[in-house]
Amino acid sequence: MKKNISRRGFIGASSLATAGVAMGFNSLPFPSVGNIIGANDNINIGVIGTGGRGSWAVKVAQGVPGINVTACCDILPKNLERGLSQAAEGAKGYKDYKKMLENKDLDAIVVATPLYLHSEMALDAIDAGKHVYCEKTMAFTIDQSKQLVEKVKNSKVVFQVGYQQRVNPLFLKINDIISGGYIGDVKHIQSTWNRNGDWRKPVSDPALERHINWRMYLEYSGGLMAELSSHQIDVVNWLLGTHPLVASGLGGVDFWKDGRETYDNISAVFEYPDGVKSQFTCLTTNAHEGFSMKFYGTKASIVVNREQGQQGFIYPEPVQGANSDVDGVSGATKELMESGEAIPILVGDPSKDDSVPTGNAFEHFAECIKESKQPNADVMSGHYGSVAVAMGNMAMRNRTTEMWKEEYTV
Repeated sequence: MKKNISRRGFIGASSLATAGVAMGFNSLPFPSVGNIIGANDNINIGVIGTGGRGSWAVKVAQGVPGINVTACCDILPKNLERGLSQAAEGAKGYKDYKKMLENKDLDAIVVATPLYLHSEMALDAIDAGKHVYCEKTMAFTIDQSKQLVEKVKNSKVVFQVGYQQRVNPLFLKINDIISGGYIGDVKHIQSTWNRNGDWRKPVSDPALERHINWRMYLEYSGGLMAELSSHQIDVVNWLLGTHPLVASGLGGVDFWKDGRETYDNISAVFEYPDGVKSQFTCLTTNAHEGFSMKFYGTKASIVVNREQGQQGFIYPEPVQGANSDVDGVSGATKELMESGEAIPILVGDPSKDDSVPTGNAFEHFAECIKESKQPNADVMSGHYGSVAVAMGNMAMRNRTTEMWKEEYTV
């Protein structure tokens, strides 16, 4: 039986130092890093792909103590210029990422290119002896993902996937709350990532359409599932400590009929061990709830949203027999619980964008390089996320139910 703790203990149950170490499933051993970097040394990073997300990564990483972004690479001059403007003074620009990998002064590489290029570039970076921070989704196909796992296993590099929620103080607390059993057995999870807009970027030259709006085309992109829901899929995988067994879902190009191939709306359901169901919805026609996650336990629910900054709330269940444990944990009165009033999960000043978790992710990456330790979002996290995204997309495209296959496990 789980012990009761104070309300303060409930909402402050974890810290960055302790809550991020539980990986849940088949983690790799700590890597033996080839290029030893001292605790007081700066880490020189090169960023491949300095479009919207990549240039943001340059800005955030450059602001992390101990990191210098000393190289940027992009095939589009405007993107490259934007990345270099956020990088360290004197940073070098490249059009060819392989030329950048020849730079002996670079310790690590950030892969922030379109999804279909992730695997090739990450593999080349590992072969060049560089540590790798690979934006999600880690790989475009299941075979590519398996290949990356094998490469990392046989390398001496730190490999981290851009699942920044694993170092987000809010989700670290939620991890401790759920793993501690304080909301009971989690049996259902609902996630949304809704926007109201066509998801397109302006294109000055029609010849650049597929370069700039690559997310719209199946040749390059896994669509909404890979670009948005993948973050939430990873959170569920992490907090449940496992991977989905079954995927089903529907999607379509039902509103933005502009020549795109990837869906403008998706709704997928994954089944996890013990019958846990997790729903993932993305809309491009209505922004209500935006980014949200709801965890339904037998004793209480947790709701996370970003409408008023990134915040989390606990809603105890007013169920006879469950109140005593939840009351002891939360410190709430019986009247408060029955009123349905929310109990906030306190993590300081809520972030109104992802600058805090992204910065935390780069801090963690640097720490892992200097201390030769395994990152929270390791290659296995990336693999199970990549497989789940592929299963969801196959289920929606083929209107089938996709099962986890033995060959997916590595």
